[in-house]
Amino acid sequence: MKYTGNKNFPGVIEFLVNHLPKSERYFSLFFGGGGLETSKYTSGAKFICSEKNKECIKYQNDTAVIEFLDYKDLIDNFVFDGQDFVFADPPYTLNTRRSSRKYYKFEFEENDHIDFLNIIKPIEAKIMITHPACELYNEELKKWKKIPFEYQTRKGIFKDCLWLNYSPEDIVLLNYDVLGNNFTERQAIKRQRKNIVNKFQKLDIHIRRKILLELHHIKNN
Repeated sequence: MKYTGNKNFPGVIEFLVNHLPKSERYFSLFFGGGGLETSKYTSGAKFICSEKNKECIKYQNDTAVIEFLDYKDLIDNFVFDGQDFVFADPPYTLNTRRSSRKYYKFEFEENDHIDFLNIIKPIEAKIMITHPACELYNEELKKWKKIPFEYQTRKGIFKDCLWLNYSPEDIVLLNYDVLGNNFTERQAIKRQRKNIVNKFQKLDIHIRRKILLELHHIKNN
């Protein structure tokens, strides 16, 4: 999808999915091209999305419902709790872009980012924000989990950042199909999983049950 800032391309979408918690409800504050929200990896979720640009309706599918309003209005329409997930991919600050060019119909100025961070920080939900590291985000989200990542663009490597108000180690993922930091690692993990499952299926039924009981014990401890 030809939409500036879209996250649904190889390497980036897998990285995001590997940090996406399984939740009761899913929200997206800046739908744009709907890269994460309409991905095949998030088909098990249905996002409620806010987007001011009505032209983005063409990117909507069955896993994303767009409400054409400001993100602040979407937040005001719901009461959030720890079982909810909120994804925010706002227009990046101009000083973190490769050029100072404005791409979007509804851009964000510095004061808009300040308002956004002040509004989103108190929300009682698991929150994922994508935005390059910069002085403002480093300061305002200094207590959050900061995970740098980078990807290839037409103009070279772009350094981005993921900001989480939760620990990736403490969550159950929505999708485990793309575990791994790159294509080679993901393929190796898939083979490893397949080999373990095949060996497990060949075991005596009672041995399998015993292993499952022990795994359940480990999980609860």
